[in-house]
This record gives sequence, structure tokens and C-alpha cells, in this order.
Amino acid sequence: MSRPYICNRCIRSVSRQQHRSLSTAQYVPPHASIPGLLTLTPSNLNSYKDTPPPSLAQTSYASQYFTSQSPQFLFSTAYFRSFPPSTAPEITFLGRSNVGKSSLLNALFNRPNSKLAYVSKRPGRTKVMNVFGIGGAKKGSEARNFIGRGGLCVVDCPGYGFASREEWGKEVVKYLQGRKQLRRAFLLVDAEHGVKSTDEHILELLREAGTPHQIILSKVDKILYPRAKKPTPEKLHDNILRLRAICEEVRTRVQPTGNRNSIVLSDILCCSSEKSVDRGRKMGLDELRWALLQAAGSESTESGKKREVDKGLLEKTVGEDGIYAWGD
Repeated sequence: MSRPYICNRCIRSVSRQQHRSLSTAQYVPPHASIPGLLTLTPSNLNSYKDTPPPSLAQTSYASQYFTSQSPQFLFSTAYFRSFPPSTAPEITFLGRSNVGKSSLLNALFNRPNSKLAYVSKRPGRTKVMNVFGIGGAKKGSEARNFIGRGGLCVVDCPGYGFASREEWGKEVVKYLQGRKQLRRAFLLVDAEHGVKSTDEHILELLREAGTPHQIILSKVDKILYPRAKKPTPEKLHDNILRLRAICEEVRTRVQPTGNRNSIVLSDILCCSSEKSVDRGRKMGLDELRWALLQAAGSESTESGKKREVDKGLLEKTVGEDGIYAWGD
């Protein structure tokens, strides 16, 4: 009985068809469900425990609040006694020298090029408390006439450590302990280096002063983008997990288990003044702006609408000229 004849040309044709079928099949990478950097959301970039992440409408409201008007430099002082009376809510920023505080403030104010907050390569360059006004009345140029309805003040305190002088620290402590207008202190911690002993000392001062405070992890682009290039989806996934682990470690140092203090907000914000996400937005900046508005009581509704201002409060604090005054 003769063996069946198999045409080699037919075999090659079938093989080519199978190869084309395999090559055109949809390939699903193992990390396809992991969001890239351009789609990072407030909930997977930051670590929220006490408050819900802001909605897109709320972050848009916060962004417009900080970018629709130019921030105003109000005054500088090395002494707490030089602060004028005021009814405007105040937010302060603290951090070790060279933690990136000035760069973050410039990004927060949408002034990365004009350097409203002075940036220096030399640690401890900021030696006084600098006060800026955001969202105030457009009338008037004097500091006492600036803070308008819905306005707030941002106080940039000197960096601690390195060459910072002890007397500057004493004046900052006086401000933290005695300023009734202070709504919240934001403490910057370098994401790469974590909480240092000097940070723990400041946290102790904040607890003793009864000052509400919250942690900001700065320079998180060095965690998510360690080589300044867009990582693969797999690598980005690993970096996000690393950032989450850092947040948990920092939270443990700031708020030890079994010793919860209501003045410490457990939400940890993650920011970068260098790395932009979609449409040029700096990483985590709009969520930080939202947190400032929350602390000042100026946040929007969930749909991004401006909340109504208490008219009774305005009658007490706004003068006949319609300008929010610094006090009696």
C-alpha cells in the first residue's frame, strides 16, 4: 500500500495562515488595567483616610480659585508680634530646608517662572515668614485691603535644619501657638527620605500647640518617575505600590496606632512641583489646592458650585466700602 502524498506547498500555505491569525489576535498586556501616569486620579495618587477624594468638579474649582487671580505678596516678618489683626483664614507651610517648599508654593500659586516664593539652591534661604493673599478682593493695593470675601492667606515659614537660626524657630512656634486665624499647617516631607528627627520635633510642637496639621509628600515624581522617563505599565504599577507603602510608613510615624489625635489629618497628599500630568497640570497640585480650600472653609459643593457665604459674617467683617478688613 502506497504512502499518502503530502504537498509541501500546501503545508507552507496553512502555516502562513496560522501565523497571520496569531499575529492579528488582540494582545492584552499583563498590566493593561493599571492606569498610566496621565490617568492618575486623586484616589490612587494620594492616600485618603479621613475625607473622600475630591471630584473632578471640585479639583477644577480649586484650580480656578488659585489661577483665576494673581496671588499677592502681602508682607514679610521675622516676628510674630508683627502680624496684623485679621479675620481671614490662614494656612501655613512648614518643612525642612531644601524639602522643595518654595518650589511647591510657586507651583501652587501657578507662578513656576516668576518665583513668587524665592527658590534657592542654598538650604535655609528663607529666613522670615512670608505671607501671600489668594482669592481676595480686587480693590485696593494695601495688605489690609487685600483679603476679600472668600480670600485666604498662605504663610510660608522658614525651613528648619541646616543653617536656620534658633530665634526664627521660636517666632514660628509663637505663630503656631498664638495665631487664632490659623486653620491648618501643612508639613512637607521628602518622599524619598521620609520623616526625619527634625520633622518629629515639629510634629510634637504642632501637637502641643493644638494646631491642626497634615502631611504632604513632596518630590513624589522621584518615586513614580525615578529616571525622569515614563515607566512601563508594570514598573509604574510597582512604583505606585511603593508610594502607597511610603504613605503608610509616614502615617505610622505621624499618627502611631492607639494614639490617634483629632488635630492630625490622616490624609496624606502626594505632590510634585516638577512633573506635569495631562494638560500641563503638576502632579497632585489641584488636590492640594482643594485641601487648602477645605481647611479655610472655602471649598465648593460636590458639583463644583461655590458655596453661599454667611451674610451675617460678612456684615461683621466687611466695611462700608465692601472690602474685607484686617480687623477692628
